[in-house]
Amino acid sequence: MQPLLLLLGMLLLGGAAPPAPAVLLFSHTTGFRHASIEPAVAAIGAAAKARGYAVTASADPALFDDAARLKGFKAIILVSTTTRRDDPASEWLTGPRRDSLQAFVRGGGGVVGIHGAADSHYGWDWYGRMIGARFARHPKGTPAGMLTRADLDHPAIRALPATFQHSDEWYWFDDLDPRLRPLLLLDPQSVGEKGVNPRPLAWAHGFEGGRVFYTALGHTAEAWADPRVIGHVMGGIDWATGRGARAMAVIDEAAKQRDEPTPHGKIGMSTAWRITDGVPGRMMEYRKRALHPGSAIGVHPIDHDEVYAVVSGEGEVVSDGVTAKLKPGMTAYLYTGAQVGIRQTGSAPLVLIISYPLEKVPQP
Repeated sequence: MQPLLLLLGMLLLGGAAPPAPAVLLFSHTTGFRHASIEPAVAAIGAAAKARGYAVTASADPALFDDAARLKGFKAIILVSTTTRRDDPASEWLTGPRRDSLQAFVRGGGGVVGIHGAADSHYGWDWYGRMIGARFARHPKGTPAGMLTRADLDHPAIRALPATFQHSDEWYWFDDLDPRLRPLLLLDPQSVGEKGVNPRPLAWAHGFEGGRVFYTALGHTAEAWADPRVIGHVMGGIDWATGRGARAMAVIDEAAKQRDEPTPHGKIGMSTAWRITDGVPGRMMEYRKRALHPGSAIGVHPIDHDEVYAVVSGEGEVVSDGVTAKLKPGMTAYLYTGAQVGIRQTGSAPLVLIISYPLEKVPQP
């Protein structure tokens, strides 16, 4: 009995292991059925199980008849789930099934759309907005194209090369949400198309409380033997289920402190705490700076929004010639395109917290 009691004690002290997050691999179609669906289901299923997911594979739309049946899943993966563009009767997400999917997303569920999932449910506006775009057309065949990874930190592209070639059926989109930040971009000229603007192929966005990742890759059966494609999709699944974030970084600001002239003009001296310098994959800067008496950050143009929050001391901030006084407890929000600067006033140093987004993600 002693080993049993010991095991019971360990469970009581440490708690039972959390259940594996469950995902639904769904592959029902009423439109063009891709020959890559079965290889995709097999490859994604194997990779997901290896990563600790509990996988349910199905092509039965009755799973969507009752919202309660979907609640046990962390994400629904739509594997080229096409309908027919000009045939509303081909749409299988109708009536209560629509309510179920909406309740799943609005309850924080994740959706992963693969390739033909954008070629689906043209009669349901909400579905198109959830995916982020609608399939419009594709060039003939599956030529090799040149892809570029975006300068963003996202688990779906973190392990991909900066640029690489891949053969696929290349989707062009209608109704692309302009707020989306593409993760992968295609050079249209590399597949014989006109135009110089890169074409978006993959993105991720928050939508009505849930997380939605979409990739246009995956038309060919061969794609599902490519570790780059499988890693890309698995990164999207991790993100959609809330598992893809980097580990947090905890920073001792004392290790980041240094005295230096103020930026943009070197007007006097300051103490800078470059708090986020060196944090891998960061999307923003967060810094503290003390402007010594008589010093100022010179007037300069900004190409991103910036925030100056006053910790102590007093000063004046200027934006496009308009000046405002600052004191502790006040914050200045400065807008992209403005000419801005800030100076210390009074006898005490002006201590600021400064934060702004980065256009490009520093690599580790």
